[in-house]
Amino acid sequence: MTSEAMIAPEHVLEITGAVWDTVLQLPLSSTTAAGTGGAHEAHAAVHISGTWNGSVALSCSRTLVRRAAGAMFQAAPEELDEAEVRDAFGELANMVGGQVKSLLPEPCQLSLPAVSYGEAHAFAVPGAVVVTQVGLDCLDEGLDVTVWQRG
Repeated sequence: MTSEAMIAPEHVLEITGAVWDTVLQLPLSSTTAAGTGGAHEAHAAVHISGTWNGSVALSCSRTLVRRAAGAMFQAAPEELDEAEVRDAFGELANMVGGQVKSLLPEPCQLSLPAVSYGEAHAFAVPGAVVVTQVGLDCLDEGLDVTVWQRG
């Protein structure tokens, strides 16, 4: 089975939707605008290694990251400090990545999440290719979920 078949866009949509619904209780809808990651300010990723090697990355605005953190901690977004906001975003990547990992052949291990911020910087995994990317919308903010595979 190919990576594209194992990790189809509909799987990523279902996984991300379940995390957003269960953990954040925020609306999430599919869009046709995947691939706007170059315009996003925030990226969180986990890496998968083992029988299959790759990464799962979430890319969105800092506004959405802060709003998601507020929902996760049931607090006003502006009351959270940067460490809490980054931890929440990393945990979202960890949850989505963990569910993607469950689709893959064993054995595979999941790394700790990494979070980066910057003015409209692009996220890439050197030596990897995109196998799935979906564009989503949450609270009128774009969210890309990208699965990369290293060869």
